[in-house]
Amino acid sequence: MRAMHRAWAYAVSVALLALAIWPAFRRPVIDDSFPLSTFPMFSASRPRRMTITHVLAVHADGTREPLPPSITSDNPEVLQSMMTIRRAAFAPPDYRAKYCRTVAKRVVDSGNDEWDDVEQLEIATSLYDAVDYFEDGPEPLKRRIRHRCEVHR
Repeated sequence: MRAMHRAWAYAVSVALLALAIWPAFRRPVIDDSFPLSTFPMFSASRPRRMTITHVLAVHADGTREPLPPSITSDNPEVLQSMMTIRRAAFAPPDYRAKYCRTVAKRVVDSGNDEWDDVEQLEIATSLYDAVDYFEDGPEPLKRRIRHRCEVHR
């Protein structure tokens, strides 16, 4: 009886050890699942270039700066703001104009001194090289302005 318990304990131990080691032999991106994740969002290779649609504040000196979510969507949530901007950027021109005017009003109403010299807003889609962004600066490789509006004070 004691030998059977010992054999059962060994079998369970080997099975648990095999389950723990098994993910090391899977294809990480394709076979990711519960309960043992290989975190493919960190382990898989990513493209260097990425496209971002954003609202840019154009200052009096011509510099451009992305507006924060609290201004672009009246909401601090980054992903919700991103979707609001994308929806506006790819909407018909009259919707884009209305959205731009709404954001311009938020800039004025924000009371933030940082935005006092903002003259225009641009709804833009910009292409960035992720490595160059951090090595050479935040200038995009390419930018398409989808809409531009004045900030009236």
